[in-house]
Amino acid sequence: MIGSLIGKNKKVNSRKRQAAELLQLELSEIEELSALLMSRIDERIKRLKEVEERIDKKLSALESLILRVEALQKEMPEQAQNRYAEVLTLASRGAKVKEIARLLDIPEGEVELILNMQQ
Repeated sequence: MIGSLIGKNKKVNSRKRQAAELLQLELSEIEELSALLMSRIDERIKRLKEVEERIDKKLSALESLILRVEALQKEMPEQAQNRYAEVLTLASRGAKVKEIARLLDIPEGEVELILNMQQ
């Protein structure tokens, strides 16, 4: 009877040891996966920061251009302001660039510039 108890204890200990080894393997895999995920997350954060920096630079440049356009519009002589308004009015009525240029006797490039500044 004692022999059978000792045999059962050895089997139980063996199963506990196997379970502990399996658990250790699972934990190791989980640690490897978490390390891999964290490195991927860190890389994405780094890329997002780079994108954010580029966006900030472009926004700053755009704000600077807007300020320059506004300053130029204030400095425009009244005749040019009227021409600007005429171009926009004709465009809003569906006139094409060539037609506006012909009607106002100004270059097509100037019409395109005025229309692009409005957008």
